[in-house]
Amino acid sequence: MIPVIAVAAPVGGGKTSLVTAIASALGDAAIISYDNYERSTIKSPDEMRRWMLNGALFDDLPAPGLADDLVRMKRGEAIIDPGTGTSIQAKKLIIFEMPLGREYTATSRFIDYLVWIDTPLDMALARKIKEFIAHLPPGSGERETRAFLSWLGSYIDSYMDIVGKMLDLQRERVPVHADLILDGRNGIEALVLQALEGIHNRFPG
Repeated sequence: MIPVIAVAAPVGGGKTSLVTAIASALGDAAIISYDNYERSTIKSPDEMRRWMLNGALFDDLPAPGLADDLVRMKRGEAIIDPGTGTSIQAKKLIIFEMPLGREYTATSRFIDYLVWIDTPLDMALARKIKEFIAHLPPGSGERETRAFLSWLGSYIDSYMDIVGKMLDLQRERVPVHADLILDGRNGIEALVLQALEGIHNRFPG
């Protein structure tokens, strides 16, 4: 079975950047992302509040097809990424972008090594806002800018109401079962080197 290396971090914590850099450095590694399967982000705020009141069980967050595809990849089979529609070919290692780490029962038993990026939530939020701002086209007019600012305000409201609480739960639950914890305040080059060292120690050769 092909080893699965999972990477977890808060929103804006550098998860995607590290996953991409690790896969590139390793060369023979395929990427599968929880974000392309999950359906919790399409739920209404009221549904998410009820989820938190009912115990905030990560297993109750739907990600149809994720566990099945992860098993197929571990067996060396190709899958179709539901987010992009492209084929992902099996390789020597699987890099699993998985914010819930080992706390999602359907996939936890298939994770062989878990990396947690410990990024302070204020820094992670600042990075996410910078990312959003970067997507605003240069020379946008007043209407587009006002629409963007309105959307950004709604995102921040949602963050304070729901997302921030979910990230607190993630921080409580996920790192305790990590094999390697990285300081998310460090630059991507340092994170990649530390992650590769841990991976090579765990999977020599």
